Amino acid sequence: MTLRSVFDVMKRVRRWRLLLLVAIATAGPLTQAATPAPSPSDATYLLTRGVMTLGEARFQLTQQTDPNCWRYEYRAKPSGLARLFIGEVTERSDFCMADGKVLSQSFDFKRADKPKDDFSLRFNWTDGVVRSSAGEMRPLETGMVDRLAMQIAVQNWVVSRAGQPGPEEFSVTKVEDERAKTYRFRIMAREAVQTPAGNFDTVRVERVNDKKKSTVFWLAPAKGYMAVRVQQTKDGDEQIKMVLKN
Repeated sequence: MTLRSVFDVMKRVRRWRLLLLVAIATAGPLTQAATPAPSPSDATYLLTRGVMTLGEARFQLTQQTDPNCWRYEYRAKPSGLARLFIGEVTERSDFCMADGKVLSQSFDFKRADKPKDDFSLRFNWTDGVVRSSAGEMRPLETGMVDRLAMQIAVQNWVVSRAGQPGPEEFSVTKVEDERAKTYRFRIMAREAVQTPAGNFDTVRVERVNDKKKSTVFWLAPAKGYMAVRVQQTKDGDEQIKMVLKN
């Protein structure tokens, strides 16, 4: 792979902020129940594009003093040539669970090599507004979450359906610093997947409202529907992949 190819790959990585714009369900295990609740977890994933390793991503979910509230943290460390184009990325979401619904409380994004991209969000459900660190304010509606808490919301839905494929879709709106965007997901099939962490029987979940890109997630019921593989393609060409390392 040429240096120019590496540069092109890293532009894609920056655009997707190391897959977290689309990655879902990498949170801790959930058990099937009327009101699913996550469990503390710590998982590491390999980020690749073709034969090139871009780095590792670590996800940690910890319970707060309030048993209904959680902190979800993500850290991506580039490796090899990728370090020439992007620094370490960290994200943190504080959210609570109420009646089986995910309520974002705050979100923080930091990029070591480009601090001007840093931002934070604060969710005020009493006043019905979400405020950004840039001073922007927008209405906060039911079903709106930050990008990390979105993973929990989708995972809850998959668990509520016991991972059964079907035509039903789940919609969730992700709030960013400059916009809010709605995503739709569907459970497509059951498949066997191999990863460095082992072989898993999985449920394949796809985002269905983007005709240009294909985003697929493989969730393992044996690991509480944690994602063991995530892949994005565009026009049939693999753009980026994330697989469970441990």
